[in-house]
Amino acid sequence: MPLCLALLGALLGLSAGATAAEHNEQLLFAEPDGWHEVYGDLDENLATTEYVPEGQDGDDWREMLTVQILLGEANADPDTMLSRIAVHLGKQCPEFDVQPVELGGVDAHPTLAVIMRCGRNPESGRGDFILLRGIAGEQNFYLLQKAWQVEPYALDGPSPVSLDERKLWLGFLAYQRICDPAREQCPVGKRLGGPADDDAERTDSAE
Repeated sequence: MPLCLALLGALLGLSAGATAAEHNEQLLFAEPDGWHEVYGDLDENLATTEYVPEGQDGDDWREMLTVQILLGEANADPDTMLSRIAVHLGKQCPEFDVQPVELGGVDAHPTLAVIMRCGRNPESGRGDFILLRGIAGEQNFYLLQKAWQVEPYALDGPSPVSLDERKLWLGFLAYQRICDPAREQCPVGKRLGGPADDDAERTDSAE
């Protein structure tokens, strides 16, 4: 993962105080055609799932989708959460900046999207271009990330990702939403972050 977000739980100093039974809220995630899951993990209260296009893998990739769920982090402020992530990631990349992005068509939950750019990641030697959306649920906090690994680039030069591609993936991130089956009839599909997200249901929903 670029500018690794896997330590987000430790960074934010969160505790796994909520039990699994309390996590009725789910993220309805539509896995893009031609993409496949390469990593999934639940570490205390931080659930992480990674996807890459066919022909790429978790070790050698150019594009990646990452979904992270902070279980039990209720009604968090997206601006505060993403700002803390930006500070942390900025320490890992000397050539780093953050730009706010306006999302359209999102649901009623508080949300924020940003572009995070790293001209050259010292760890990989490549540049990182990241679209990041945070969603504040009533039970959990959700992070949706679309990342590109590209050739190193100057932050004041041309974008390594085209405007059309950015619009496409921002629309994809905006489409994902939260559903609570205790309050509404949730659509059939891949669900992350709730008690229904066991191995059997994940397999069925991916078919």
